[in-house]
Amino acid sequence: MYKRINNIILTCLSIVAFATSASAQQGNAPFSALGVGTPVDPVSVRNKGMGYTGVGLASYGHSNLLNPATMTYNNLTLFEIGMYTEQRTLVAENQMQEDYGGGLSYLTFAFPVSQKWTMGFGFKPITVVNYKFAQTDTLSIPVNGQMTPAKYYGIENEGSGGINQVYFSNAFRVTKGLSVGLELGYNIGIIERVSKTQLLDGSSDFRSARGIRLNYRGFTYKPGVYYSHHFGAKEKGSRLNFGATYQFEQQLNVKRLEDIQTRSTTDLVLNRDTIMLDQSQYATMPAELAVGISYELVGKLAIAVDFKQQKWSDFVDYDGVPIDANGDKVLADSYKIGIGFEYTPDYLSASSYMKRITWRGGFSYGETPYIAYEQRIKEYVVTGGIEFPMGFSSLSVSGEYGWLSSPIQTVTSFEERHYQLNIGVTINDRWFVRRRIN
Repeated sequence: MYKRINNIILTCLSIVAFATSASAQQGNAPFSALGVGTPVDPVSVRNKGMGYTGVGLASYGHSNLLNPATMTYNNLTLFEIGMYTEQRTLVAENQMQEDYGGGLSYLTFAFPVSQKWTMGFGFKPITVVNYKFAQTDTLSIPVNGQMTPAKYYGIENEGSGGINQVYFSNAFRVTKGLSVGLELGYNIGIIERVSKTQLLDGSSDFRSARGIRLNYRGFTYKPGVYYSHHFGAKEKGSRLNFGATYQFEQQLNVKRLEDIQTRSTTDLVLNRDTIMLDQSQYATMPAELAVGISYELVGKLAIAVDFKQQKWSDFVDYDGVPIDANGDKVLADSYKIGIGFEYTPDYLSASSYMKRITWRGGFSYGETPYIAYEQRIKEYVVTGGIEFPMGFSSLSVSGEYGWLSSPIQTVTSFEERHYQLNIGVTINDRWFVRRRIN
């Protein structure tokens, strides 16, 4: 057993090291320049294949990062890891850009302490920042009392990083069908932003830049509740399930490092002057409410519906509420509605492996936190997945296609869409059991 644990630990460390190096290769997402980046839904590969649903759907053989109360259904020691790769396509004013990336989606470990108590911990990303865009502007000088365009200069904006979470969860079975859970998370992350300026007439061999490095630290809390009512025979029949979670508004400590840089035309930093160091401030992360309901034909079919809302209008960063040039907020309350299903022809079939394979599909729709031209940006995602059983363990694969829709398309012909492939490995085994000899 100990050799197996050591192998898993070494594998996890290797994957985390790979994911750290791959994080800089995320697809270019311009809206991640706002706030603390693009919010990441903390879901397993199973839940992704079902349209990002699962707040109200537990499983005996899978993790559920959406609702800590569902862990009471993990009656075996569970280890699960998820990876992803994606292609992100941006189209603006008849120009197209494609970016590729990938990395670690999540890592989780859970085990039953007793028949009514399950404990778990793991790692998952909370937000992702990766953007790069450029624009040109005019440098004007006074001529005969009037401002006259003299030269053109270019501005490049880049950002990378994000906030990750290490969490510790406990779940308790209160009565038959009713469970409660609590997830304690420690958020940690670094976000770097650089704005570079250079004359476009070739008269200068240098470019000036302003860099900001933000270091986020702080705790979050998310309680959850799950209730399941069974109809019919114990091992068959059907179930109606309900789940809910609430993440409280929390403050994160932010340490800020800001400098002025001189760079070569090849983007090599030649000189750096620090103008602000370790300026401690706070960021207010928004509250989140999620509810879900599902219906199961035990061992065969499950249908789930979820709703989630985040209060991004209450978000406050290190320098205050994010606003645009007109003084209006650039973030608003977001919500997402998802529906998904999974189907297994016969999970007990001994004659056909194909009948034990699980098929999944789903769709989600919602309004993102971003505001463009005083209107909301909407997101659509279509998902599908398949799971290959391997004894008590499994290999899950899911894919998704998503796109953003907003009035910004009618103004600047902007469009963003992405393709994502997810792979998850789940290992279930009976550990930490005291063997008895009669």
